[in-house]
Amino acid sequence: MIKLALTADVHTPKYLPLLRASLQHMGDVDLILLAGDLVYRNTYDQLSELVKTVREFSHASILACFGNEEYEGYEDKYREVEGIVWLDDENLTVNVRGLNVHFIGSRGVLDRPTFWQRSHIKDIHRRYEARFLKISRMLREVKGKYVVVVTHYAPTYITLEGESEKAWPEMGCKRMENVIKETNPLLWIHGHAHKSTRLETWVGFTYVLNVSLPARDGIVVLDLEDVRSERLKRAWGP
Repeated sequence: MIKLALTADVHTPKYLPLLRASLQHMGDVDLILLAGDLVYRNTYDQLSELVKTVREFSHASILACFGNEEYEGYEDKYREVEGIVWLDDENLTVNVRGLNVHFIGSRGVLDRPTFWQRSHIKDIHRRYEARFLKISRMLREVKGKYVVVVTHYAPTYITLEGESEKAWPEMGCKRMENVIKETNPLLWIHGHAHKSTRLETWVGFTYVLNVSLPARDGIVVLDLEDVRSERLKRAWGP
């Protein structure tokens, strides 16, 4: 049993009461994963409130990736807050109950940068291409039964259903699907899509979840062993 608690888009303080209500029913977990947009519009001084709230209910280690609301260039401000291990285009192996779980964390990639990004970040296309290649390389280099990817943006359009279809290229990366099918991580979680109505799917043999707090109306708790069992069923067929 490797029990994970998963969420994103808390936008503290906006959805902090919803997070608190959900944490009351979470139970014991081994790790907590946060897929970005933990605060509202880069108010990094609010992050300690989120950590404090989580610690009222759990002392499990917290891993997180940055979202678009944690502005680039301010990462050190967020790292000053104790209690969260940030993965910013990085990977980390954590031993959980004697098993090695390999985590890859990143803001993720957009197929089309937003208008704001195109207007304010001159090299945004190059940045996304470099990030796409780095995530792809890490997925090919990291080996093991338990590989978990945490990004803010979606690695497929499937879990964006419910959002405006015209906006999908500015919310995720459809071309990441081919990388997923080639490398087969066990689990990929993301946030960002608050209005998603299709919150989970399988891309090849990888379970993809949108764990956005407002979309889910609560946190997700799952057992990696259950995900692995389902993958084996899919691989071997009935």
